[in-house]
Amino acid sequence: MHYSRPYRFQGFPPRYDMKILVRLAFFGRDFLGTQKQKKGETIQSLFEWMLSLCYQKPVQVYICSRLDRYVNAYDYALMFEAPDNRMSIDRLKYYFRRMIKKDITIYDVREVDDDFHPRYDCSYKSYVYTIQNREVKNPLFSSIAFSPKRVLDVSKLKEAISFFVGKHDFRFFTTPEGDENTIETLDYAEIVEEKGFLFIRFIGKSFLRYQVRFMVGGLLRYEEGKINQQDILDMLSSKSVKWDKLKADPYALTLERIYYPSIDKNPDYPKGVPAFFL
Repeated sequence: MHYSRPYRFQGFPPRYDMKILVRLAFFGRDFLGTQKQKKGETIQSLFEWMLSLCYQKPVQVYICSRLDRYVNAYDYALMFEAPDNRMSIDRLKYYFRRMIKKDITIYDVREVDDDFHPRYDCSYKSYVYTIQNREVKNPLFSSIAFSPKRVLDVSKLKEAISFFVGKHDFRFFTTPEGDENTIETLDYAEIVEEKGFLFIRFIGKSFLRYQVRFMVGGLLRYEEGKINQQDILDMLSSKSVKWDKLKADPYALTLERIYYPSIDKNPDYPKGVPAFFL
């Protein structure tokens, strides 16, 4: 007697023009950033390559944010437009799991509205810079946490971080590209201490290139006594200040969260110890 294989529902096929949002986390060590480069693998180039193999035609990927080389992400988003209906959402999830070999985890794949964009529909982004702040450093964290040569004075760091909150000109905390507008608003900032670690958190709708790393560098220079409160306030008011500008190392920086009002249920800012460290 012949038995046919039971039918397994694969999900409804998408429309030809369906926009698909992918949420993921990744370890930045494996990539030269997120935006496509002429040479080297990035998050954008990896997904464009995978999708071109899947659909047998070029597929353009749109990213939520441009992250530097070695920067990590606990919550990242990219979007593409399905060129045909050969892949359902469930089949795409399965395809990504089979294709991805590196330190990437995909935790959501979904259809979004036609006017959705992963960069412009984001209400806020949360970045966390991790510092191992104790006498005896644990080498197991050396790839995700900055380890200063001495224990930092946390009270000075907490004192200085409040200077950055609000609407300021961050031209001295970025590398401007041409006539780029360098005025941004930092909505929230805090420093959390937990078991010999410091988590420096910055939250805002958008950030300039290297802004978070330069702000962390400013905090470290303030803690060292190389700049004072007035120096930081002057720089945030577009007044030139001579200082040993420091761009913090990228590997200790993590994009912690991106919030989309149309998708995510909880609008509250992340606070306390980051979820990626628990």
